[in-house]
Amino acid sequence: MRKEVLFSVMLFLGVAGGLTVCPTTAKASVQQDQTIKVSGQVVDQSGEALIGATVKVKGAQSGAITDMNGNFQLDAPANATLVVSYVGYKDREIAVRGRALLNQIQLESDAMMLDQVVVVGYGTQKKADLTGSVSIVNADELKRTSNSNISSMLEGKVAGVQITTNGEPGADPTVRIRGVGSFGSSAPLYVIDGVPMGTTIRDFSPNDIETIQVLKDASAGAIYGSRAANGVVIITTKNGQKDQPLKVNYKGYFGVDQIPGGVYDVMNADQYSTYLGQACANSGTPLPGGYSHVSDGVYKFQDSTNTDWFNEVFKTGIRQNHNVNLSGGGQNNTYNIGLDYYKQNGTLEGAGPNYERFTARVNNTMDTKFIKFRTSLVYSHSSQDGMGVPTDGNGNLYIQGMYGDVANVLFGTLRMQPTIKAYDESTWVLDDKVGSASSYGYDAYGYGVYYDTVHGDISASNPLLINNMLTRNTIVDRIVGTGSADVDLLQMLGLQNKNHKLNYKLNLSYSKTNAYDKTWIPAYIQSNRVYLDKSNEKLTENKRTYSDALIENTLTYDGTIGLNHINLVVGQTYEEENTHLLNAWGVNFSEPYFLQLQNAGDRDASSYEYKHALTSYIARLNYDYDGKYLLSAIIRRDGSSRLSKDIRWGTFPSVSVGWRFDKESFFPIDRNIVNMFKVRASYGELGNENIGEYMYQATMMRNNMTYSFGNNAVTGSAVSTFVDTSLAWEKKTTINAGIDLALFNNRIEFTAEWYKNKSTDLLYGVPVPTNAGVSNTSVTMNAASMENTGVEFSLTYRNNDHPLKHQISANLSTLKNKVTSLGFGKEYATGSYSRTYVGQEIGQFYGWVFEGIARSQEELDAHNAVALQSGANVGDCLYKDLDGDGIITDADQTTLGSGMPSVNFGLSAHLEYKNFDLSISSYGALGYHVFDFMTYQLNSCYGYSNKEVGMLDANRWSNSFYISDVPRTYAANTATLAWNDLFSERYIQNAAYWKIANIELGYNVPDSVFKGLVSGVRVYVSAQNLLTITGYNGYNVDYAAGSVFSPGYNYCSYPSARTFMGGILFSF
Repeated sequence: MRKEVLFSVMLFLGVAGGLTVCPTTAKASVQQDQTIKVSGQVVDQSGEALIGATVKVKGAQSGAITDMNGNFQLDAPANATLVVSYVGYKDREIAVRGRALLNQIQLESDAMMLDQVVVVGYGTQKKADLTGSVSIVNADELKRTSNSNISSMLEGKVAGVQITTNGEPGADPTVRIRGVGSFGSSAPLYVIDGVPMGTTIRDFSPNDIETIQVLKDASAGAIYGSRAANGVVIITTKNGQKDQPLKVNYKGYFGVDQIPGGVYDVMNADQYSTYLGQACANSGTPLPGGYSHVSDGVYKFQDSTNTDWFNEVFKTGIRQNHNVNLSGGGQNNTYNIGLDYYKQNGTLEGAGPNYERFTARVNNTMDTKFIKFRTSLVYSHSSQDGMGVPTDGNGNLYIQGMYGDVANVLFGTLRMQPTIKAYDESTWVLDDKVGSASSYGYDAYGYGVYYDTVHGDISASNPLLINNMLTRNTIVDRIVGTGSADVDLLQMLGLQNKNHKLNYKLNLSYSKTNAYDKTWIPAYIQSNRVYLDKSNEKLTENKRTYSDALIENTLTYDGTIGLNHINLVVGQTYEEENTHLLNAWGVNFSEPYFLQLQNAGDRDASSYEYKHALTSYIARLNYDYDGKYLLSAIIRRDGSSRLSKDIRWGTFPSVSVGWRFDKESFFPIDRNIVNMFKVRASYGELGNENIGEYMYQATMMRNNMTYSFGNNAVTGSAVSTFVDTSLAWEKKTTINAGIDLALFNNRIEFTAEWYKNKSTDLLYGVPVPTNAGVSNTSVTMNAASMENTGVEFSLTYRNNDHPLKHQISANLSTLKNKVTSLGFGKEYATGSYSRTYVGQEIGQFYGWVFEGIARSQEELDAHNAVALQSGANVGDCLYKDLDGDGIITDADQTTLGSGMPSVNFGLSAHLEYKNFDLSISSYGALGYHVFDFMTYQLNSCYGYSNKEVGMLDANRWSNSFYISDVPRTYAANTATLAWNDLFSERYIQNAAYWKIANIELGYNVPDSVFKGLVSGVRVYVSAQNLLTITGYNGYNVDYAAGSVFSPGYNYCSYPSARTFMGGILFSF
């Protein structure tokens, strides 16, 4: 408690200080209505004078040019605003505020210049001096497009970074940098304004982002040690500028979301009746009530019901976003305030899923004589509801208290029989029709759920019933406060020197997240024929509280001695995380409902608390000689409470070198052609301590053991589970080599890299011997290892001198994965429809080898003579006997290929002509295969659910010869195995794709139109997820669902919508 109070007080003082506007000194001020001579100096980010910069009074044509020392002088009104511009640098506005002598004006280089300053963790470096693998996302490109999530801003923008997400409102995308790095989470670390934020940033607004850098190798990420094994994403939010007048920006849009129809061509009522009749005939199953045999091969339903379930369940969604940003600054302070509101009503009829988020952010800086203060405060509130909220990677939902799971929405919708009405008042009460429900007071509320003499044994769980009646909501409140003080020690001591700087920085951060989950399950929601007793209606409430406190102390020396430049950082950090979970539930509520837990007839609760601490020591040396020979060396030592005291400390070093070949006197190419030619290489080691709490500690179960004392039986406790007390860090070593080129005055930038990542001591469940006398069948140990290798290419071409300004960017990356060990002689790991073998790629598809369809009895007999398939008929699928035992069994399965893309690529373009601009971004994958579970189900040869129209081609004969390419269909399986549905290469699709992710067309309205009321007005229209070029049949081709061991397995992920938006930006 005392720690929280300390952080709160310090942050409050920091915020209050940042909001203080330092007064202008009297000796340099005059009255505001006069015309005065204004002078100043214009410099770059390193303090070097900019010669020939233009300084103009805003709204006027007259101005001045800076001299050899960057100085200027001009006449201007005392209340004027100056506009300072220089080729290759961003324009800057300066408020005169009556001052005759302005503070030094520093311009920022734009993204295309080699001296661009980038954030690399505990400091900055020039882009040209980088020796590690750091990708810089173009800030201007980020601002040109509308995004609902920060992670999605990286889609297709960075080589080696894959973003996958389903279309569910509020879904947190999966981000992987250079493949799967762990059998657990492979999510990268996010660092916002220098503060590590964990592996999710869904609660932050994309409109607050100024820059994004991605650290991909150990030499770049080692400064974050045990948290950087999966890469680091460094985000800088917007700040104000000194001497800038108040500027208010608005950015907003409205959009509609539409789920593309026709992806699956499902049967109508007549087609379904024919399928069902033939399937029942083939399996000798009675035809359900309500269906009749009209003629040879033709069946009909009793009435004209013909429900298009896709149109009944899915609707047009609405999304909107509004952002207001206020920024400015005085002589010694800056401020930036962002207010953001985002709302997305989902595409399902009923209660959701929907998502709503409000974010408020305040960034302040204040400079005193030798101390720079910076404070930041962020608050976010979000609400997400609806049954579409998944609890696993496949969008499948299991709710405690229901007898069975609630089927995935897409899965339930497309498989519903078209002969069942979406809404039917005759099903309002079923007690009189279903004997098993008579004592439960069952009520379907008209949502067409049948179980009666008409429909026989066909029963279904109506998605509309569930989504209208189920309540499931999550509310999250998060607050993050940071404060820092950067002390110039030499200036404080009166020893200020242009070539030497020594700074001490104290950085404090505190965050707290409160989450509240509520689920209400009424009895009238059923799951597959099972009816709930009213007394089992269940209310569940969960409250989750997470807090995180961070303190960092760093000392930085930056010095230049002749041609030698040295930057040395040493520091210490301490971070503490606390988690408190409170879960409660109640059943048996009387009507009318008053849904509070105390009103439940029976209730229970449980709570859990976790604490995690991480202490670290860091050191980094960056050295360059004449900007030509570059060296970076990092060492970090971490101590984690998640590991036992004997092994909780780990050391993570890295080293990288670079050579600016273009700066050598013997460089053979004109420097106006080749502006930079840099080669670099790195080696580093990282750790991963994201292994969960108390994993190395055994637990005792009460009253689970009987002991004998003096021949008397005494009940006691004993260790109930076996654990590995020597759990250690997951380790990762990386080797990286690259080349960076800049050509033709930086119009072309090219980067090529090769990398090899080796992960060892990966946590994996190892079987526990059955005679161990413990309850667990496996124990987590540092047992496995794997490798990822690949190459990456990035290319950017820009031309801003042409009337049609244009920029084209492309990137491509390859990935090859290999599991090198699963520990203790284990040969493979099992996933959904997949297996992982040592020496092969993780999660390869695993099934039977398809050998065709039995066309005749003779062909079937010949096959059974060498590979018996008991119960198979002519028209059924045949498989290869791999183990040679003469019978097809589970032992005949083998690996069938990879579900991981071998090549990923991105392509984007931006064009400007006069006042128009056009942006296009796309990405895709090659060497990619997917098993789509929905396609598998809709083409299943068994069962009563609806199918794709192509299944009607089954059961075609020419005399006694089966001529269809679709296997025979059955209502029920009577064979040893369901031969026609065994998983084989029949169901693995080539999922290579190219997705047009975003197209945005904008028009910049001339400021003269609004006569000074507003400026910078831009209106635009955009389309997202517009087109995907692929041979894949299904939704979300890019969604790598499933567990780590099942890549390429798409279990009915929530469909991504096609979005059309219109928006506006303006300033005043």
